[in-house]
Amino acid sequence: MERTLPDRRNTVRQRAVIGHEKVYLDCGLYDDGTVGEVFIVLEKTGDQTRWLYDEAARLASKLIQHGCPVETIAEGWLGTKGKPCGPVQGHAQVKNCTSLLDFVARHLLIEYAGREDLAHIKKDEL
Repeated sequence: MERTLPDRRNTVRQRAVIGHEKVYLDCGLYDDGTVGEVFIVLEKTGDQTRWLYDEAARLASKLIQHGCPVETIAEGWLGTKGKPCGPVQGHAQVKNCTSLLDFVARHLLIEYAGREDLAHIKKDEL
């Protein structure tokens, strides 16, 4: 059964620069603060690449809304390789990634699943 998001919901936007690519990761939240949808926005990229990331986020959102744990989706993306990749600027705890999906996975797991073990910088070091 689909868990629908409220019509008006909180959204958290994380801006980062991966390599030289500006990335915006938006997470739409249910009233209880859990993730209900994910949007991935690349500032400069080709239509095909933008479309693929948009579809990955759309599928992840649908899976979450139908009961798939965010952890399951994010763990599938963890460690994937692709462009953009490399040093991460703008995120307090993630400082390097092997792909954009790896960055998204790390963010989701650290922020919403308590996976501090994946953080390059721990919260108590901030």
